[in-house]
Amino acid sequence: MVVALDAMGGDHGPKVTVPAALDAMSSGEVAVALVGDAESVASVLAEYGAADHPLVQVVPSEGVVEETDNPALVFRSKPRASIFVCSGLVKMGKAQGFVSMGSTGASIAAATVTYGTMDGISRGCLGGPIIGYAPNTVIIDLGANIDIRPQQLADFGTLGSVMARTVYGQENPRLALLNVGSEETKGNELVKGTAELLKDSNLNFVGMIEPYDLPLGKAEVVICDGFVGNIVLKLTEGLGQVIADHVREKSGNEGLAVEIRSMTNQLATYGGGPLLGVNGIAVVGHGAAESSGVATAIRTAKHVFDNDLVAAQQKELAAFHAGAA
Repeated sequence: MVVALDAMGGDHGPKVTVPAALDAMSSGEVAVALVGDAESVASVLAEYGAADHPLVQVVPSEGVVEETDNPALVFRSKPRASIFVCSGLVKMGKAQGFVSMGSTGASIAAATVTYGTMDGISRGCLGGPIIGYAPNTVIIDLGANIDIRPQQLADFGTLGSVMARTVYGQENPRLALLNVGSEETKGNELVKGTAELLKDSNLNFVGMIEPYDLPLGKAEVVICDGFVGNIVLKLTEGLGQVIADHVREKSGNEGLAVEIRSMTNQLATYGGGPLLGVNGIAVVGHGAAESSGVATAIRTAKHVFDNDLVAAQQKELAAFHAGAA
């Protein structure tokens, strides 16, 4: 498999993405197209003595999409930015998927335009295990979709269930709705409407759970709209950082502080996860990810390619929509 890596994306750029690519390619099972400023990328490759690495190609790009850029407009102003060149390589068949630690909005826009969304899906969604104390719990959506309808949220449940089985090896994942209470009478119209759809589905729907339950592993897939999911994600990361700093200050136990930080910031630790609901492979990562996390994200792209996650999603979505008709 050839993975197009956005070498300029994330907080650290080529000094992290280039060694990450070399690490990911050490098995010899994946090749990487490093997309970015050719001079910067070549310089870091030379530092590692990998200027002539047989599994590396450097693909020049011009500019980077910043977090402050409008994803819906930036393609016009920066059409040669690294993330758009990455998706273009996939469209031309020169790569089988892309990985980016850069702007999440731009990554989603690039994948949506390049691949198109699956039948019945208007936009891709993001999710993954974000709480280390519940490593088998996938939470979707983490910020890609702020305003959604019950049918869309129910579709996220289908996509998340496929992800839990294909990527994380959960045979019959329990699916739950994140809510302000576990009772069916509680919640807003989005939650109540989604629950009605899921009750009659072939998914292993176990009802509502509260935020308190997330670290306890009461479900393998938890769904919510992107507004709620992003708040959960950032609260978890921020609280983890403060607690880690507190432990470091009070006890001087650096190892424990690092462990707490890792357990509450899984996306930075493990790189990122696949964008679901689009007809192709796009792994969207955390901007703060270090080299090991980016390398893991590349391996994730290879894993979902080998297990044909895209086809599995398409098949289950068709079955879910047929059952709801």
